[in-house]
Amino acid sequence: MAVMMIVALVSGLALAWTFGSGRSKLKAVALEAAALLRRERLGAMLSGRPRHVALDVSARLLVGESGGKVVVPQDVTLDLLAADGANGALRAVARFEPDGASTGAILAFVREGARYDVRVDWFSGKVSVDAP
Repeated sequence: MAVMMIVALVSGLALAWTFGSGRSKLKAVALEAAALLRRERLGAMLSGRPRHVALDVSARLLVGESGGKVVVPQDVTLDLLAADGANGALRAVARFEPDGASTGAILAFVREGARYDVRVDWFSGKVSVDAP
C-alpha cells in the first residue's frame, strides 16, 4: 500500500512538471492583464479623464492608474508593442481616453512555446485575448 502511494505521489508530481502544464497559468495571467486593461478603459469612460496602464519592468508588474496590479511570473516572457513612453521605472502600455479610444497595444505572454496575445485596439479601445 505504501509503495502504491509513493508511486501515485511521484506520478502526480511528474504530471505537474511536464511540458505544457503551465498553459493554464499563462492563460490566467493573460486574462488578468486583459481584465486590468478593461477596468482602466471603463474607468476612463466613467470618470471623463484619461487613464493609463504601465509596466514596471524591474518588478514585473502591470500597474493600472486605479491601483490594480498584475504580476508577470518569472517564467513568462512578456513582449510589448505599445506607444513609446517612459516615466522613471515605468513603461507606458496603454492610455485610454474618455471616449473609449486608446493608444493601442499588443502584449504577448509566452511560456514553454505557448503564447497568448492581449490586444488593445487603438480606435475603439476594445481589449481582446487571442491564442495564435
